[in-house]
Amino acid sequence: MASSASKRASASWVGNHPQIGSLLRDRRAYHNWTLTDVSQMTGISVSALSKIENDAMSPTYSTILQLCEGLKIEIADLLNPSVGGTQASIMGRRSISRQHEGSSLADDNYAYTYLCSDVAHKRIIPMVVTVHARSLDDIGELWSHVGEEYIYVLSGRLTLLTSLYEPTELMPGDSVYIDSTMPHAYLSSGDADAQILVNCSSATPNLAQTLREILKERLTRGGAVAAGSEAADVAKTARTPRAKKRGA
Repeated sequence: MASSASKRASASWVGNHPQIGSLLRDRRAYHNWTLTDVSQMTGISVSALSKIENDAMSPTYSTILQLCEGLKIEIADLLNPSVGGTQASIMGRRSISRQHEGSSLADDNYAYTYLCSDVAHKRIIPMVVTVHARSLDDIGELWSHVGEEYIYVLSGRLTLLTSLYEPTELMPGDSVYIDSTMPHAYLSSGDADAQILVNCSSATPNLAQTLREILKERLTRGGAVAAGSEAADVAKTARTPRAKKRGA
C-alpha cells in the first residue's frame, strides 16, 4: 500500500505540473526538517514557507532560486517528487555536440564554446576554450567563481596561473582539477594558441547562466565581446595585431 507521502507526491503531478508546496513539504519531511530549519537555511520566513506548502501563496522564480540555493539542490531536484525513493517514471537527458559545436562567447584573449548547451540546469558545464592571452598584462587580473573545474589540455602549451601556486605549464594530455573560488587564469605559452577542455561543476542552480554572466562581465572589461557565430570572427580579428607584435 502506498504511503501518504507517495500519494501526495503522485497527486502533485497532475498533468505533469508539480505543486511546489506539496513537493517542498515531502522533501522537508524526508529530511526531517522543520519549517524553522528550512527558514534558517533559505532566509525565507516561516510564515511564507507555510503558505507555499499549503498552496496559499505561489513562489516567485526568485523565491524558488532562493529555496534551491539554501537547500543546496538544483531546481530539478526540488521538482522531483521521489526524494530518496524510486522515481515515478524513468527520466533521462542526452545532448550531443559534434566538432565542438555550441554557443560561443569570445574576446581578444579567450574564445569559449559551451558544449551540449541545449540541456538546462546541468551540474557540469563543459566548455572548449581557445586561449589567445600570453601574459597577465593581456588579461589584467586573475578571476574566480563558484564551484570546481577540471582542465584538460587538447593542444598547445598552457600555463595555469593561480593565487596559491607557482605558474604551472601543461602539455597536451595533461590535466588539472582546481577549486574555482581560488583566483586563476589560463595563458598560452607556445607559438600556437592552447585549446583546453574545461568542465565546471557546482550545486549552484543555473550554473551555466551564472558562468555566462561572469564571463560577459569579465570579457566586457577586457575588450570587444561577441556571442554565437560572431565569436570566431572577433577572435580571428583580435589575434592579428598581437601576432604582428610578437613577430616584430
